[in-house]
Amino acid sequence: MDQRKYAEGSQAMVVSGHDQATQTAIDILSGGGSIADAAIAGAAVLSVALPHACGLGGDAFILVHDARSGRTTGINASGMSPALASRQRFPDGLQERGPLSCNVPGMVSGWQALHEQFGRMAWSDILKPSIRLAREGVEVSRILARATDQHQAMLAGDSGSSRLFLADGRPLAVGDVLKQPALVQTLEAVARDGAAGFYQGEVARSIARACEAAGGLIRESDMAAYQPQWVDAIATSFAGHEIRTMPPNSYGLYLLLQMMALEASRGEPAGGLAAPARIARLVRAAQAAFFVGARAVADPDPRYAADSVQTLLGPEGRARLAQAQAGGPANRGGTAVITVADKNGNAVTIIQSVFLVFGSGVSDAQTGVLLNNRLYGFTMEENHPNEVGPHKRPAHTLCPAMVFKNNRLRYALSTPGGPGQTLTLAQVMQALIEEGVSLADAVQAPRWTMDLSGAALAEDSMPADLVAEVARLGVPIRAGEAGSPYFGSVKGIALQEDGRLCGVADDRRDATVRSLT
Repeated sequence: MDQRKYAEGSQAMVVSGHDQATQTAIDILSGGGSIADAAIAGAAVLSVALPHACGLGGDAFILVHDARSGRTTGINASGMSPALASRQRFPDGLQERGPLSCNVPGMVSGWQALHEQFGRMAWSDILKPSIRLAREGVEVSRILARATDQHQAMLAGDSGSSRLFLADGRPLAVGDVLKQPALVQTLEAVARDGAAGFYQGEVARSIARACEAAGGLIRESDMAAYQPQWVDAIATSFAGHEIRTMPPNSYGLYLLLQMMALEASRGEPAGGLAAPARIARLVRAAQAAFFVGARAVADPDPRYAADSVQTLLGPEGRARLAQAQAGGPANRGGTAVITVADKNGNAVTIIQSVFLVFGSGVSDAQTGVLLNNRLYGFTMEENHPNEVGPHKRPAHTLCPAMVFKNNRLRYALSTPGGPGQTLTLAQVMQALIEEGVSLADAVQAPRWTMDLSGAALAEDSMPADLVAEVARLGVPIRAGEAGSPYFGSVKGIALQEDGRLCGVADDRRDATVRSLT
């Protein structure tokens, strides 16, 4: 494999969605920083280098494993809906884009929470690389250039976004240097004052003012009230391994339900990665998971959830999966990821997003912040746990995950890909654990995903005769669009039996991996 896509090392490993983020994290580790410091520094660089996917106006889920205690915990840094959000605000339905799709961003506060618990370096030092990159400029990648081209009309329709992400009205081109002086000032405020520099004071005032002027609902008081939540990971077992991930409002529950359905069908013939029966089994497990979990993936407040996580991960959940109808995902999105792990089995994954590419399309030119469109992650269905309302967290596709055996970390895995994240992770996990293939082979294998109706879509690299065989087994599947983002881009780290680390960066996107040896 390409050396930027595969690495082995003895001390630590970093894999992320941009090479400058990967290298920044390695530099932090080399300078004595903790893996949390490295992950935060890399995540901050991602927010500068990939602003269309994961800028400061986005959200994050952070999964942390501490090998000494054996605990896997998470930070839910998904934003809350504004106080003014209600059904009555959306007489024509939820808005996919624009000012009425903007939710309070949570990511910056999540970084600080992680640093307070596991950081070693000075907070301001951790943010220096991202500040420097925003000031000196980042070379525009093919993905960012393509995003500005595809969304040129939307960006041109917002004065802030046009100033920040178009070059004299034209899309950015590969090789352009994107400088973000307004973002420099915002990052400097965060470096100086911590999360308060973002959620309070002039930055928060400016973001709220820009949102309100455009017709949105975020106010300065919404920014000031935001707090992330520390949570315990949820888990299930599969083939002698334990899968741990984030609880709702993350889609992580859907991943565990898929693994439970696969565990229940382990007696069925497998036959290798390219076996039609394997793919059909994976699709059926996903359809059952989305049907069973639909009313539990919502704001974690007990006032909203119709089904508890404990219920669905227990005997009742297994019974429901066995009788489930076919369901499908109800969400989309664009995301960036960084994962850092060390030889002792400690690991941190930060997965962050503004939701759809360029989020709401609304930006505050004074702060350089593009706002997410996570309000679109709610539903208008009355009395649904994920019904839009004030001070709520919407259902979130973001889903970091880790795999353990005998309470020892084996794999740290994550991927962008909107609702396809859990589908991709389940396919890779099944290949690793049940098929016994290497991490590189599991990541490179052809995949399938789902459209929003629950129909299966085959990646263009999947042979046509294999797709036809799966369909003959009674699982509707068709060829998907070439290059679809919903097939994901896995960032994976394996901790091998001898203690060495193996890292794999999926070549479906511009991911890279580096080791500290």
